[in-house]
Amino acid sequence: MAHAPPDTSSEAEEKREEFFTIHELLHRPELAVFYTDMLLNPPTTIGESVERVDLSSSAAHNYAKILQQLGAAEQLDETRERAHLWEAKPVAGTWNGAEPIGPVLIAVYGAIELDDDIELFVERHGKAKLSSAIAQTIEYLRGNTSRRGAADALGVPAVEGIAITQAIEKIVYLLKDLDPAIPADEFEVSLPDRALEDAPYTQE
Repeated sequence: MAHAPPDTSSEAEEKREEFFTIHELLHRPELAVFYTDMLLNPPTTIGESVERVDLSSSAAHNYAKILQQLGAAEQLDETRERAHLWEAKPVAGTWNGAEPIGPVLIAVYGAIELDDDIELFVERHGKAKLSSAIAQTIEYLRGNTSRRGAADALGVPAVEGIAITQAIEKIVYLLKDLDPAIPADEFEVSLPDRALEDAPYTQE
């Protein structure tokens, strides 16, 4: 039986680049956090980002170069106070050809070590369950389920389901206009601005 030749089209190459970019962001929490900060605060200097996230200047410069190589961020020709401005762009794809992956999922996984509720949930239920928790939180925000209903769907105690959906929804609201996988106009549940003050990311 003859094997089909490898697909070398530009679309196939783009899919491969997309895969490696998402892989890097999901497996390097600090990189995901730096990327999310850049995405939320465009354009920004590396120094400004360092002030918002807990990173050393050398690590941030290294991450900026990695994001540039991945095609997830670019250095602009403009400067602010003699420092180059940077801008990140939304990274999106699918898992197993169906499940959407975008800035929200990347930001939530990056926040595992930034948010106690997310960290505890992962310790008890694993990272795969966290992805399901994101999906259930979005269903809650669309008005399709309650927090307790989300907990039931996740198979976790109600108190844990409530805590994780509250933690994730803050990230969803910060990134809802930047994630092509999440149509924000479908949301029926609003989030008070004051709730965002406790979010693991800052949008200036």
